[in-house]
Amino acid sequence: MSFTPNNYSNRLDVHPGDWYFGSEYQYIYTVLGSCVSLTAWHPRLAIGGLCHFLLAQAPSNAQHATTEDKKNPARYANNALFLMKQAMTHYAPMNEYQLGLFGGSTILSQRSIGEQNIHYAQQWMHTEKVSAKKVDIGGNDSRTIVLNILTGAIIVQHYSM
Repeated sequence: MSFTPNNYSNRLDVHPGDWYFGSEYQYIYTVLGSCVSLTAWHPRLAIGGLCHFLLAQAPSNAQHATTEDKKNPARYANNALFLMKQAMTHYAPMNEYQLGLFGGSTILSQRSIGEQNIHYAQQWMHTEKVSAKKVDIGGNDSRTIVLNILTGAIIVQHYSM
């Protein structure tokens, strides 16, 4: 099957700073560069989702927070991962989920951003005592990710810059 996103009916597109967890859609789709996504899927419950964060942490000074930051706090890993954990543990313990970690590419001059995002997500997983079953991080390519909520299958396609 071609990877064209239009081939997936019942698909939710998750944009930078968004997150989703549930079972209303069969496919969850996102495009990553230096951003990172954590995917989560529960095999028995057939429920899951992903978050797509842009930066590891929000600015420490509230004065620097933009309107977009306030409207969508999942732009930052610390908030996005907190929201994902909250949604996941509503249904089952964290260790019952199959996790995936994707993105964090070096896109143009964004090397440190991708690395910081990867590092934050890895530290979070270590703290939570969970590990990713599928990992595709770093490098120089952007990626598209499709998570099939019914099966847990994850399709990753790379695009060279």
